[in-house]
Parts: sequence; structure tokens; C-alpha cells
Amino acid sequence: MKAGFGLAVAALCLAQGQVAMAQDGTASTAAASVEPAAKQECELHVFPTENYIGFNSGLLSGFGIVGAVADQEVHKNKVASVNSLMKDYLGPDIQLAELEKVNYRARLGVQDWKVIIEPPTPSNEAVKADPELKAKVKLLNADLKAGRRITSSTNPCYAEFVLLSVFYFKAMMYGSNLLVGTQFRDFSKGGAPVISIGAVKNPLEVFPPKTPENVEAAKAELREAFAKDFIEWADKKLKDDKAGKK
Repeated sequence: MKAGFGLAVAALCLAQGQVAMAQDGTASTAAASVEPAAKQECELHVFPTENYIGFNSGLLSGFGIVGAVADQEVHKNKVASVNSLMKDYLGPDIQLAELEKVNYRARLGVQDWKVIIEPPTPSNEAVKADPELKAKVKLLNADLKAGRRITSSTNPCYAEFVLLSVFYFKAMMYGSNLLVGTQFRDFSKGGAPVISIGAVKNPLEVFPPKTPENVEAAKAELREAFAKDFIEWADKKLKDDKAGKK
């Protein structure tokens, strides 16, 4: 996924004070004092996403590869419409706002860290259409696989929270669901990062809206499912990964 680059800069502050020297009326002299360097802030780099994926599976998918291909053709326009609606109802700014509502930093265990918002991870369509972007994403995926940072920050107290995708899935047997791909990597312990990756499923009943009257309810439902996906992943999978559970 595409990643931006952030850099935190720490500064030293100098102060001067005067010290009284004598009690017999002699002139006082000034003495300079230096404050200790401020403690370096921990950094959380947050990547929202523009990668919206729609999958609509019907009865034809039960007839093997040929049926699945035909089924995708039948639902192609519906999937495109769903992707556009997710982009409209759950854009990067809205994702960040919904995460703030559920106090995502506390759930990640980085409540007091400095947050640096990075550019959104791109859509699969954008990557396919842009050779330069495709090359960058390939390099970034290599960094992810190797356990390296995907920004230029060298802060020892550092973590990344990446949204990989917002995935709408509809199947005849299971109804409609939303899955949000998440990845958290904490480098603050030294050595290899603590990594947690997951996607939790939550049902959708109103989204996508079938009438204009259902639009607001569909927006609220989609955003609520997004928040639930994050909470359930953070409160279970992330906690287990931090504790080293398999």
C-alpha cells in the first residue's frame, strides 16, 4: 500500500536566569542555566484508505469458475455502484472521524502519542492504472514483508496503523457484510515490530440504500459497521498479538 513520509523534529530550549550573589550590597552577576532536553514524543503514523472493494456473489457462483465469472459480470454495475457509495459515505476523513469517536488510540495502546496522518492507501484500480504508483507500492510491500518501516521516521518510539481496504461482500448464503482490513505495527519495543493484521465481519441490512429515504440510514449503518470492525479487531486480535498468543 502506498505510504507517505513523516518526520518528527525535536528542539532544545535554552533559558537564562539571574542569581543574587551577595548580602552586603555588592552587584549581582548573571548566570546562565540550561533546561534539560524535552523528551522525544512517540509517533503514531495513521494511514486511512481509498481502497474500496465490492464483491457480489449470486447463485451462479455455485457452478465453479465459469459460474463465478458469469456472476461477476451480472453484478458488475452493482459492485461499481457500491464502491462509489462506500467512497462517498466512508471517505478517508470520515474514517478518521469515526476512529476518533471510539478512542482508537487508547484501543491501540498509544493514547498519548503524537498522531501523524499519512496519505491514504490507494485503490487497486489506481495502482493498476499508474506504473509509477505500482512500482512504489511494490517497494512498500517489500518493506512490510521485511518488517521495515514504511515512512522515513527514525524515532525509536514509533508505530504504524494502516487501513488496507474497506471490503463489501454480499453472498446468497450469508447476506451483506463489511470487512475492514487493518494492520498495526509497533516498533517501540526495539528489534522486530509487534504486528497485528486482521479483518472482522459485521452485517449490513440497509446499505446500499434502495430508496432515497434510506440514504441517511445506510450512511449511519456503514459507518457503524466500520467502527465495530475496528473495535472487535483491536479488543481481540490486537490484544492477543501483543500478548504473543497464537
